[in-house]
Amino acid sequence: MSADDLPLGLRERKKRATRDALTHVALRMAADRGIENVTVEAVTDSVGVSVRTFFNYFPCLEDAITRPDQDNSERVRRAVLDAPGELTALDALREAIGQELAHIEEDHERWELQAAALRTSPSLLPGFLTAQCADERALIAAVAERLGQDPESDLLPRLLAHVAIAAVRAAVELWVATGQTRTFESIYREAFTSLAVGLNR
Repeated sequence: MSADDLPLGLRERKKRATRDALTHVALRMAADRGIENVTVEAVTDSVGVSVRTFFNYFPCLEDAITRPDQDNSERVRRAVLDAPGELTALDALREAIGQELAHIEEDHERWELQAAALRTSPSLLPGFLTAQCADERALIAAVAERLGQDPESDLLPRLLAHVAIAAVRAAVELWVATGQTRTFESIYREAFTSLAVGLNR
């Protein structure tokens, strides 16, 4: 069993619980009132922690809404690079991203709150899109490193990263559009299987 497989220690679980609570309250307030009417103090008072604690997790209030889990990009990068060598790069992406989405059904409310916050406060969109672009660049770099290619000049890392992101988006959209009557994982796996066999049909 690797270190990554071991259960989280009590300290780490408490840290994650605090971060999740701060994120949830910030998202809820921003969705209800607009980010312009939310302060760090209001969020921390609601959670029962200090302002200093908030800034231990997030550099600013906006990041708690647009980037609620700032470690996910690094986790995906590590998972892509650590995936078994016999997996294709696309399979490595499927498994790495799938690990991050394993709890999407439980976290669905957070996604809905984030979407509502972005609708209520369009001023958050540039930061949200900037964060998304940074995550995409990190994903391309991870695929390039796995393949021994150049993330700037080689096509394949970009292509694989972008089709993987498209598969995730399509799976989420279908899962929501069909009323979540199927598990997200089954749709997600189907999306990547379709990519692997080809879409020329």
